[in-house]
Amino acid sequence: MFYRVKQFVKAITAKVSQEEIKWVKRYLSEAECSLFFKLRIYEQRHCLDVAYLLKEKTQESQEMIRLGLLHDIGKMVYPLNPIEKSIMVILDKASKGRMRKLKKFKMVKCYYEHAQIGYELLKKQGHYEEAFLEIIKQHHSVGHTSKLRLLQEADNLC
Repeated sequence: MFYRVKQFVKAITAKVSQEEIKWVKRYLSEAECSLFFKLRIYEQRHCLDVAYLLKEKTQESQEMIRLGLLHDIGKMVYPLNPIEKSIMVILDKASKGRMRKLKKFKMVKCYYEHAQIGYELLKKQGHYEEAFLEIIKQHHSVGHTSKLRLLQEADNLC
């Protein structure tokens, strides 16, 4: 429970510096930056934190940094504010995932399907290896590859 309170406070106080914007632009293409900067600031902050952790754990693997920055890109389509996200976390826990059936609602769709949406957004751009896209799509599923498990570990810590 304390983790969720900390996560909420972190979301409502999130900031991204000009230096961090430049850092993102070093790793992402112009088209990817266009998507990334459509995320809410707290989602950008989260993706940056995941990417920084992956940078540290993988001796600056460009692919893992890019996965960290792009893993939640699907959230830009149906953005949630921190209160909406908190509501979804509580409802998901209370319903034991049965909320998933209500995908016609924006909050539900974003919460449960952002990984698939991100996969589809990036696939449309057409210049990714399928393995990269699969990691984006599966980042909330059981990890079957070391890269996927590494991303999930970083995502859960941030």
